[in-house]
Amino acid sequence: MAVHSCHRATDVALRLAVPRDAAGDLHAGVRAKLAGCDGVDVERVDVVALRPRLNDLTVEVDASLRLAPDAEVDDLTELVGVHEARPR
Repeated sequence: MAVHSCHRATDVALRLAVPRDAAGDLHAGVRAKLAGCDGVDVERVDVVALRPRLNDLTVEVDASLRLAPDAEVDDLTELVGVHEARPR
């Protein structure tokens, strides 16, 4: 999705599950998960913690996002596998 000038930049801390069989590397898996939320453009993802589980990886990340005017950080928790999202 192209970044529009009306999108606002925000930094968030997230805890989410990434499937072990996700295509690409861990960063690509996180980006793919967050791309499922309308009105969110991912600019940067930094993995700060990783906990392996049986079928997925629980990842804590600091991310820089651009949100559409009608999107909020809390909207990210509506995605399957996103356990926590809060502004940094």
